[in-house]
Amino acid sequence: MKISVLICTRNRANSLEATLERFFEQSLYGDYDYELIVVDNNSTDRTKDVVTDCAARHPGAIEYIREPRRGLCYARNIAIVAAKGDVIVFTDDDVLVSPNWLDEIYREFTKHPQVCMLGGRVLLAREGLQAVSYQPATERQEFAFPCDGGFAMGANMAFRREVFHRIGLFDVRLGAGRFFAGADEVELVYRGLKAGYHLLYAPNVLVYHNHDRVTVEQACSLEYGYAKGNAAYLIKHLLRGDMYAMRLVYWLLLTLPRRWKRRSGELDDTFHRRRAQIRGLVLGFLTAPLIMWMKSGDESSRNL
Repeated sequence: MKISVLICTRNRANSLEATLERFFEQSLYGDYDYELIVVDNNSTDRTKDVVTDCAARHPGAIEYIREPRRGLCYARNIAIVAAKGDVIVFTDDDVLVSPNWLDEIYREFTKHPQVCMLGGRVLLAREGLQAVSYQPATERQEFAFPCDGGFAMGANMAFRREVFHRIGLFDVRLGAGRFFAGADEVELVYRGLKAGYHLLYAPNVLVYHNHDRVTVEQACSLEYGYAKGNAAYLIKHLLRGDMYAMRLVYWLLLTLPRRWKRRSGELDDTFHRRRAQIRGLVLGFLTAPLIMWMKSGDESSRNL
């Protein structure tokens, strides 16, 4: 088995340096080959130097690609096309992987040949970080359609190559660097679930997310972008006749007034973050019908 590990980055040279250093500290005992592909999404800092320096210490282990079009999904898609692995793994440029991370991924795909989509546990890397962009669940779970893809996070997820052959690539209208700044991985997994694949959540596949959001305002901005993306991906599938997406949109809209109200004894941080989510959902629902109806620029139907 060959495993392709993909890291997409933009102007995070310092955190990328720590990510790469931790990656090469792993104990790799499994019977597999791997490649590491770093896609530079048009950075203006010393990102290329960081990758070059690391590659000099690990000859032949890193491939560097530059993607000038701004948007995480553009970077992910070019990395997928370049990847040669049977299993394609994603993590982020602000993630510290556990010492046996890649071995655990290999073990899951070897032990469970029916598994084609895998999500892992994501913990906060240090104290003081806002409780966003993490997945602390400890229960091993398997998901099938109908459900959303919320248990898979871009910081720690993996797919068999056949998934991209069948369902296409990421939708470049979603994700970091775009107006709908989230839900790109959720939308991809949702398409996989609709195609009949199952998603396995394996908490033993563990990483630590050092996402650097330390204030409530930063957390609210992240929640706002994620919510816009969630609204957009649901509208996309609703416009294509997906009745389950239609039910999800209906229930989200129905519960918005109740969720807007402050709950008794609720902490200020929780209240402000939920309001940010709601604002993002509303703006997403208002703008997505036009944007997600148009297929120009959407690479999600482009197969490997």
